[in-house]
Amino acid sequence: MFHYTNDKGYKAISCQPVWIFKASSPPGDHPKAAYFTTLPPGTPNLAKRLFVRGCAEKIGFVFCFSGGDDLRPLEGGRGAFIFYSEDDYPVGKLRQGLHGPIADVEEALL
Repeated sequence: MFHYTNDKGYKAISCQPVWIFKASSPPGDHPKAAYFTTLPPGTPNLAKRLFVRGCAEKIGFVFCFSGGDDLRPLEGGRGAFIFYSEDDYPVGKLRQGLHGPIADVEEALL
């Protein structure tokens, strides 16, 4: 599972031993939640597919983690690759994987 964020979000999450992904209200009619995807770094048109509007910096950093079976799929077609938790979502050390600038993580995953 992947979570994309900006520099500020990356620093806030990565400085903790247990990553906490905070639920927030996105634009549009989607619920307040923490959002995740199965789309890895390097996916063509990633920002467009995730409906990240306004700024590429919102996907400048990425966290990878295992699990996520408890996450709910987004309603509609994007539910095939976008999942969410209505509550803050903790990820302990045993589930944590690669994280950092998207280009670095993409290269490490190759």
